[in-house]
Amino acid sequence: MEKLTLSGVALFALVVPFIMTYGIGLGVTPYWLFGIIFALLLGYLVFSKLRSILLWLVIILVIGSASVSTIIVRHQTAPVYGVHDIILQLESAVQFFLHGQNPYATTYFGTPLEQWYYSDTQTNPALFHFVMMPWYLLFSLPFYFLAMPFLGYFDGRIPLAALFGMLLVLAWRLLRRNQEQQRLFLILLAFNPATLGYFLEGRSDIFAFTFLFGAWFMLEKGRYFLAGIPLALAFATKQSIWPIFPFYLVFLWWASGKKLMATARNFLSFVVVFGLVVGPFFIWDPKAFWESTVLYLSGAALNSYPISGYGWGMVLNQLGIIKNLTVYYPFWIWQAAVGLPLALFLIRWLARRPSVSRLIICYGVFTFVFWYFSRYFNNSHLAYLSTVFITAYFWPSDGGLKIK
Repeated sequence: MEKLTLSGVALFALVVPFIMTYGIGLGVTPYWLFGIIFALLLGYLVFSKLRSILLWLVIILVIGSASVSTIIVRHQTAPVYGVHDIILQLESAVQFFLHGQNPYATTYFGTPLEQWYYSDTQTNPALFHFVMMPWYLLFSLPFYFLAMPFLGYFDGRIPLAALFGMLLVLAWRLLRRNQEQQRLFLILLAFNPATLGYFLEGRSDIFAFTFLFGAWFMLEKGRYFLAGIPLALAFATKQSIWPIFPFYLVFLWWASGKKLMATARNFLSFVVVFGLVVGPFFIWDPKAFWESTVLYLSGAALNSYPISGYGWGMVLNQLGIIKNLTVYYPFWIWQAAVGLPLALFLIRWLARRPSVSRLIICYGVFTFVFWYFSRYFNNSHLAYLSTVFITAYFWPSDGGLKIK
């Protein structure tokens, strides 16, 4: 037995409150399952040569059983039980799409989303708009076709769980030289208390982040052309990825030897993939697509996402400047006033020593500020940012930039 490690202490400190708070079995968690988890935690602390194996066993057993139980219990109880409204909307969007109906050009009244509790006095604006980008829908289709014959139902968290597993595998492969750092990174990604509850209820942040992480992974390996593919898929999943765009272009310019044609070639994969995924839905109904994916979030649509959360909008509301949280307000003025100088500063900082770790930091800091001065800055956004900054901290900083 060697001395205790930080990863061992962190694993114990993060897993215990999770299994005491969330169900990891059908109904009441069986005590034999607690016993197995306790044994694995103790083994991680004591047996240094088995720590990697024991860590993966803990992740699979704890998060796997929690995910499976939340899905099964929901479908034994009610469609809206223990799930976020974006999952309900995805499941209905899949049905609309498979029946030839544009999910961006229809409302969601008459679907389980209408039964999901939103407010005592207001109608859920999501009933009017499908806010997610097309890859969120398209990627879920194979899981739908696999789940229906085997389970008899499709839960929108199934593809999310698969992507979460992919994220952890990529994170594990990233840090091979330092096993303690590798394990600590995996623990903080898997059992981050800021995000794990949101993952179980089905919020979509991990969905988009996995593809973004894959792009960073390929950039780190110097595969700049291929990196454009997962980055485009991340862009085609969720709008929270979009703030990385100017920093990605700067990084790509330097990585391509500051040559215009080389940069264009490396950027081509992004353009083609994004166009292939998003283009057909935009052409199908440009007005409906634009309203659902852009205007809805900015407050410019008829039934827009309300001003909410913990950001500047709520400060202005408490000051009496914004009196109605559902009307349009030009947050872009604040975002431009604060965000443009910050973006220029971050671009100069990135250009002085281009690296993927700096690219991640630029994205995280800029998105933080951009979101704070946006129409909404919710709890899940802060949780997502914690994942970005955890990734930035552990990302290799000595790999150097491979010029192509």
